[in-house]
Amino acid sequence: MNLAELDDPRRAGLFAGSATLRLARGETAYAAGDSCERVFLVVEGRIKIVRTSADGGEAIVGLRAPGEIFGEIGWMRESPVRATSAVAIEPALVRSLDTAIFATRVGADTELARAYARGLARRLSALEHELTELAGKSVPGRLVDLLGRLAREHGVPEADGALRIGLALTHQDLADLIGTSRETLTKELGVLADVGLLRVKHRTVTLVQPQAFPFVRRRDAS
Repeated sequence: MNLAELDDPRRAGLFAGSATLRLARGETAYAAGDSCERVFLVVEGRIKIVRTSADGGEAIVGLRAPGEIFGEIGWMRESPVRATSAVAIEPALVRSLDTAIFATRVGADTELARAYARGLARRLSALEHELTELAGKSVPGRLVDLLGRLAREHGVPEADGALRIGLALTHQDLADLIGTSRETLTKELGVLADVGLLRVKHRTVTLVQPQAFPFVRRRDAS
């Protein structure tokens, strides 16, 4: 659910009376095993939603940008505890609201309920697509698609026509998002950099030729 879809009164009212929480990079808003007592709204920064496997491996299952809500699925689940962790990938400001209040407000307003349902449908559709991509494409193909999606959603235009991905993601974060190892991810980024499609500096990836990436082309075509 993205609050940008709502009119001003609904946007202001949904999180009225919420608490403010500042997170440093790497700090959690909640962790797996915590109770599902709060719903969160990103005001500044970005949050990654992480699932940890039984052997300690981690996979990023979502990214949340300013205006987006996270942690809201908990009130719909039978289990009272979190299955994922929410971690700031950069300094972040979030607002936190009691789950029961959130559920009451959404349930009492048809437009809020529709916006919530649309948000869930988009996330489910994106998850279905990502699972299909993981099963049917090579690592280079998955990486190109991922970078295109990230640029489409979080791209910052540069003066030279390049498109910088406005997320401070590590190589491990990117590897988790496409289901590969950090070593393989780094190698494939190097290949794309060598042929002039992108440049990498610290935790920043910039698409030098944005139109070479499918999801960026789709944004421009629309």
